[in-house]
Amino acid sequence: MKFIGYDGEIEIGDGIIKIKKGKKDLGRIIKISDIVSVILKKPVFTAAGCIHIQVFGAKTYSSVANVAHYATDINTICFRKPQYEEAIKFKEAIEKVIVENEISKTVQSVDDLNMDSLRQLKQLLDEGVITQEDFDKKKIQILGL
Repeated sequence: MKFIGYDGEIEIGDGIIKIKKGKKDLGRIIKISDIVSVILKKPVFTAAGCIHIQVFGAKTYSSVANVAHYATDINTICFRKPQYEEAIKFKEAIEKVIVENEISKTVQSVDDLNMDSLRQLKQLLDEGVITQEDFDKKKIQILGL
């Protein structure tokens, strides 16, 4: 999915966001896991709106910051009023990818913990601390079978 503003474009890729600001910019890649937040500033009157990708370690803006504060940031793409609905959908798409990435990391962590528990359980079985029956019951419980 891609969003094209008047000063650049943002594209959602596999685990990444690509931002290209201006015609001469070669662009940059941001890992989804590095994104802190996605800020959408609504266009008002004749002023533009913007989508800003906030990443770890980058400059932060106060809650009263307006588009002019964000406009020069390399992780901000500005757009005109007719694109506002499209910008909302794009922001939601980025946030969905961020949540899916977090869920995937959590599932992987749980899987890793389960495997560690099974290894420890197997060691207890091998050392004769627990019986095969105890091992089988606990294995079923850990694997959620």
